[in-house]
Amino acid sequence: MRIFGWLLAAIGALLAPALQPAMAQPWQPTRPVEIIVPFTPGSLADRNMRTVAPLLAAELGVPVAVQNIPGANGYNRLFRAAPDGQTIGYGDPVAQMALALVQPQPFDVMRFTWLGHFSAGVQTMVASARGRVASLEALRGMRQPVRCGTFGGISTGAAQCALLGAQFGFPVAFVSVQGPPELVLAAVRGDVDIASLGPTLWRDHIAAGAVRPLLSWSGQRDPRLPELPALTDIGLVSLADVTVIRGVAAPPGLPAPIRDRLLAALNAAMDKPEWQAFVTQARLERDWTFSAGYPESLARAKALLEQNAATLRGAF
Repeated sequence: MRIFGWLLAAIGALLAPALQPAMAQPWQPTRPVEIIVPFTPGSLADRNMRTVAPLLAAELGVPVAVQNIPGANGYNRLFRAAPDGQTIGYGDPVAQMALALVQPQPFDVMRFTWLGHFSAGVQTMVASARGRVASLEALRGMRQPVRCGTFGGISTGAAQCALLGAQFGFPVAFVSVQGPPELVLAAVRGDVDIASLGPTLWRDHIAAGAVRPLLSWSGQRDPRLPELPALTDIGLVSLADVTVIRGVAAPPGLPAPIRDRLLAALNAAMDKPEWQAFVTQARLERDWTFSAGYPESLARAKALLEQNAATLRGAF
């Protein structure tokens, strides 16, 4: 028996070096990777993913294709995909958290495997120059409903309108449009009184006087609009976590080795000059982060929305 045991140990020692490289090999996709974007073509979400797709393809060694499936259908498609690394997606978890408080969804946004975000975007709330909101202070105590633009059910900007209305004491009525480009047009035309989107979408219209900037939805002032007050300036910094997240997720239950391989590819893509040039041209925030611990950062926003669930349900 001792000789048999010695033989087994010897065989194991001989095989171990051969087995170790195979075991240490990182996960590798076996076919093209699909990126699901639940927003319309031409949106910032679409542009983000179409910019990063070829960079991920270079890192993963397979083609990476973007597919636009707007709205809940896109999120649901990602939620029900196999957790094999062959399907990832883009999403705004904050908007989906808010929507789930008002209307049950066929998926649980917190069960996605959130890998990180391209940016936690600072949003700019504006008033239409054709509307009746002349300034941020003019909103306080307004009696008639203030028309706020939204899209996709409840956008993050719409949740911000509801939260601000609760704090300033004005009722909100929501006007739904197809997506961010249509919301910009609605504000310029005067179809909505206020709206909240990323500042780059408002830049030209602010310069033209078509919309009036009211507030940077952030704890600190936005260097792109340094004269605009932030939430800290009006005593509402606690609401800063309810902001647009340009996030990347995989289906629930993604195994850790596959997650780590995707994280490495995403972080490598962020260092490439093509991505850096895109961010500079689009004037986006440079606060991207992709890590295994990222889902923890969404807990604060979820708790804040749940604390204001009654406000959101009443507004929507």
